[in-house]
Amino acid sequence: MVGLMMFASFKMLGVFSKSSEKSSPYECGFDPFGSARVPFSLRFFSVAVLFLIFEIESLLLFPLLGAVCRGVGGAGVSGCLFMGVLVLGLVYEMASGALEWVKD
Repeated sequence: MVGLMMFASFKMLGVFSKSSEKSSPYECGFDPFGSARVPFSLRFFSVAVLFLIFEIESLLLFPLLGAVCRGVGGAGVSGCLFMGVLVLGLVYEMASGALEWVKD
């Protein structure tokens, strides 16, 4: 919350001078040789985002494992439901073709 308030105050109170020199990429005083934006694969981006999502969800399973080992009531059922949602999401991604690197 504090970071958001600081960002908003800098945006409202800051002095910005927009010029073509400031918005151009640094080329040691020369005109740019090419575009500063390099295209990237959208397939790679989508697979990377899916990996991050499933990685974070797998990290959420560690506290649940501790609860199951301590015998907390209902932890096993909620763990099975959570894993079921993960498996359904993975099956959906495989069926929609989001995990295929090269389309046939």
